[in-house]
Parts: sequence; structure tokens; C-alpha cells
Amino acid sequence: MKTLSTMFLAAVLLVAALTSNAHALTALTGNTQYTITTSKFNSNGTLTDIETVPATTDANGKLSFSLNTLPTKTEVNFIAFTIKDANGVVVRQGVAPAPPAGDTNQIGINDLATTQAATFIKAAALAGTDDPILAAYLLVILRSPNITDSDITKIATLGKMAITGNGGFEGYMHAHVSPTQFTNLQKCLIYNADSSKKTLRDFTKGFFTAVESGDAATETSETQKAGGLMADVFMDAAACANIDLGYITNAHEAAGNGADASGLMSGPGAISANVLTSIDQSMSAFHKKIGMVKMVTEYTKALNALNASGAQVDTFIAAATGMSTATAAIDSQYGNYFKDPAAYIAAHPGTDSNTVRASIDALYQDAWNTFQTAIAASDADIAALKTSVIAAFPGMMLPPDFGKNYNGNQTPTNWPVPQVVMVNWLVGLIKTGGSISYTRDTTPIPAMMQQWMGVCSKNQYWDQLSCTGNGGTWTAQRQTFMTPSPAFNAYLGIQQDVQIADMTRNSIWDNGNQPTQEMRMQAAADFIALLAIIKSKIIAVKSGGTAATDAEKDAVIKLMLQPNND
Repeated sequence: MKTLSTMFLAAVLLVAALTSNAHALTALTGNTQYTITTSKFNSNGTLTDIETVPATTDANGKLSFSLNTLPTKTEVNFIAFTIKDANGVVVRQGVAPAPPAGDTNQIGINDLATTQAATFIKAAALAGTDDPILAAYLLVILRSPNITDSDITKIATLGKMAITGNGGFEGYMHAHVSPTQFTNLQKCLIYNADSSKKTLRDFTKGFFTAVESGDAATETSETQKAGGLMADVFMDAAACANIDLGYITNAHEAAGNGADASGLMSGPGAISANVLTSIDQSMSAFHKKIGMVKMVTEYTKALNALNASGAQVDTFIAAATGMSTATAAIDSQYGNYFKDPAAYIAAHPGTDSNTVRASIDALYQDAWNTFQTAIAASDADIAALKTSVIAAFPGMMLPPDFGKNYNGNQTPTNWPVPQVVMVNWLVGLIKTGGSISYTRDTTPIPAMMQQWMGVCSKNQYWDQLSCTGNGGTWTAQRQTFMTPSPAFNAYLGIQQDVQIADMTRNSIWDNGNQPTQEMRMQAAADFIALLAIIKSKIIAVKSGGTAATDAEKDAVIKLMLQPNND
């Protein structure tokens, strides 16, 4: 398999390009001259050529060359690469984030990278911007290289409406975050000062690994894993910009609305069926992955804020790493389906798009279930927690199922490690002379919770049905906690109000309702706002009179919520 590789000498950018002749792209021929043009994206979405250099392939089709000038991230967001043959025909294109000065970027240019580059170039021109969010979104949905020029134009239009349109991703973000946060989100997609975080530079590195392998199976595996990486890229950028991660998942819902409004997802004039199937599955996988990444990011931050032990953090990180590995393996396993759904189904008799999606969904659910099992606290941890609580709150009578949650089958499971960490933090606060108090929230109790959250005029009945069925009067209300400790009462009050907030968010599904995207987005935004109100009602003071930080109070609330991948 022939390769193209080069090192740019200015900002030092490594480039490798696969030169197979798959999907009607012209292969690089051995001992043949080509030209390589680098261009910079202007802020209005147009391209300005920087330099064109000639280069000749070796006998194996490898093309090596040097460039004299290459802009850095302080000058531009993206750099485009165009390779032409002697007749001026474009045989390869690629787009990469501009690197920091003196740093190294790696990019692989293959048939998929060429399609992605051509689509972003078109979309940037249509939208009049070099917006990194637009680039990232197109990289999410484009997992198939089998795209005609007509599809490229349609997908570019789709991307413009999904991201920069008033009802799309950016319209939503502008309504919920500050201008500074939004600008920082764009910048953090390109570059993050924390080298452990993922950016679009890591996406291009995935393609570099793919094409350097010289193996078709590895190429497919690595490029499709690069697509799955985008969930990490978005969430790391949001954290970098200090944006609540819930707004990012909501904004992607808004992008879906914008895409639907384009009229290109169905009906006459829509994107071709095979490409549309690939896009649909790519977005389905992306939404599952980004929900998982959101939860892991928020929980990791909360664990650190509440001084979780090294062993507790290690347990959680190991479980999260295992889930990440499992979901990346899904991208690899079904890489050929993402690339060409029709060809994959033809090669696997007895399958269709529905069965493939069901198989992919089942693998994601398996990864999630394995993660939940891996983060469960041990019986010894729960026993130790009970001992600590009783010691910190003399006279406390804990219920028999303290430290247990119940799954959908009402099977008891140990609390997850993060919840243990949160209660231990509270215990430590009290044991060292601190205090916590809380003014109860007044958000109405959702109808589904009113069936069991209240009091009966006949004291022996503890749910609405039993109460009214036996002639009693049921009054829905929050519980008044009467443990020996005001601090523990505050904890229980916060927990109940957080549960009410969570159930309020989910109440749009009650009675078999099927809420619209707008309803789901509004419920999610209201949930974020309601948790902020609950946090504002918490007064926590540590030893010596120091107030608990916002990060600590955020963490307390976050760890009261059960892990979910929504």
C-alpha cells in the first residue's frame, strides 16, 4: 500500500497519506511528479494559498517534500493540503488544525480524509466561517468516503444549517453561555493547554496512525475509532471553556433540529440513501458515546473536588477506561458498516440496517452495564461507611438498605463508589467541626412522585393508593427529616430535592408521552438551572470557618445523581 509522508519545517507538521485507489480516487504512481499546495482557512471561510511545491514519488509511490512556510494556531484555525497530478487533477485533500509554534501535528490523508476535507471546504465557504465547531460536526457525521460531489454539497449545506443556523447548535449555545465561553469552546476544540485532553489534533493523529500502518483493516479500524473520539473532543473542549456539559449535549439536539429543517435528511433531494444510513448510525453512536463521556467527565471532576482516595479514583478511572476501550472497539468492529452500509449488508447475509443498529446498541448497553458493575462499592466499603456515619452522627438509626440502590428489576445493588465518596465527604465535614444546612426547594413534586411522597391522614398508610383506598386523605409534600443530626437532615433534604429535580426532568415521558426534541432540550436546560438553585441553598462550612467551594457543592449534588448515559 503506497504512502505519502512529509514533515513541514515551520511549525513542524507530520503528514501521511494513504494512496490506494479505492473509491475511484487516483492512486499515487511510483516515480511520478505531483504538486502539493498548502492553504490557510480565512475567518470568512475562504482559502488563501500559501505555497505550492513539486515532489516526485519513489518507486513505491511514497511522496516526500519540505515546505518553507506554515502558519500556527495563533494565525489560523485550519490548514488545507491539496495534492494534484501533472494534469492538475486533485488526487488527495486533507485539513488539519494549525499546530502551536514549534509543536508537531500528525495527519493522515486517505479516501475518507479527502471526502471530509472537500466537505468542510465547501461548508466553510457556504457558512462564511472557519468555525471549528462546524468542522468538528462534519467530522462526526462523515464516516463514509462513498460520497458524490452532489452529496458533498448537500452535506455541507446540512452542516451549515445544523451548526450556524439560528435553530442549530450555535443558536442554542449563544442563548445559554457567555460570549467568552463560546469563543473559548471554539479555541479549545483546536488546542487545549492540558495535554491529557483531546482536541481535533488527536483526530488527525488517528488518521496518521491509520495510513502509516500500510494495512487496509488497520486503516478502517483506526479511522473509525477517530470518529468515535469526537465525543471526548467536544466534552474536553466544553470543560476547558467552563461550560456545563449538559449544554453541549443539548446543543447537539439542536443541531439535529437544524439538520431536519434542511430538508436533506429525507424526501426528494435528500442525501443519497447509503450515505444517509452511515450518517444516521454515526450520529446514533455519537450520542451514546457523548452521554457516557459527559458522565465520566463530570464524575471525575466531582471525585477530585471531594478528595476521593487514590484507590477510589483508580477504581472509577479503570471502569471508565474499560468503557472507553469497549466503545472504541465497537467503532472498529463495525468500521466497514460506517464506511459503506450497503456493501457491509451485502457481505453479511441475513443482516439489514435495523439488525446492525440493534447489535451496535446492544454492545453499547453491554459496555454501560459493565461500567456500572465495575464502579459499585464493595460490601466492605458499605460496611465501613455505615460505621463512619453512625460515629459522626450519634444516635443515628440507619435503614437496613442504607448503601443500596435498586435497579429496574428492584434488585438491590451497592452504591457506586462516587456516592460513597460524597457521603464520606459529608461525614468528614462534620467530624472535623464543620457544618451543613439547607433551605428546602419549592419546585412542585412531579405527579409520579406524588403517589408516594406525602402524608396520609391515617398514619398507617404510606402511599397514595393505600391511603385513599382506605378512606384517608393524601397530601403530597416533601418529607420532614427528623434524625438526631441537623446536618444529616440537611443531607437528606438536598438528596430528596435533587431526586425531585431529576424526576421533574424525566416527567415529560410520563403516561407514555413522546416528547419532541424541543421539549427534551427545555427539560434538560431547566434541570441544569434547578440544580443551580439547589446549590445556592446549601450552606456548608469546613473546619476553621472556611466555606465549602462551589466545586465541592457542585460535586455533592452531582454525586447524589445516579450515573446515567443520557
